[in-house]
Amino acid sequence: MPKIDRSEHQFDPGKEEDVVIKGGRFRIYFENRYMLISLTNDILTGLFYIFGSIVSFTKLPAVYGTVAYLIGGIFLTIRPLIKIVRHVFIYDDRNPSGDKQKEVAISDDER
Repeated sequence: MPKIDRSEHQFDPGKEEDVVIKGGRFRIYFENRYMLISLTNDILTGLFYIFGSIVSFTKLPAVYGTVAYLIGGIFLTIRPLIKIVRHVFIYDDRNPSGDKQKEVAISDDER
């Protein structure tokens, strides 16, 4: 049987995007808070759609299923917004003295 080597995860707890949850002697490390938010959103979306489906098969009032489907749809809409927020960065083009920085164009030949 092949031997599987496992190395410990090297992490930088100083990163602003990382989330560390400490509990007793263990800690859970998430590399990117947006990934954690996105996965939580996916789980909640699935749970709301499952609840809506169960309501459809039972004698519960249909309004509960409709509300669950509506909330699931809202979470589906939030998912791409989380990805947009994750990948959009805003930079200040001014240096500390308040002057605008000189823009440097890089041609395809220099890459």
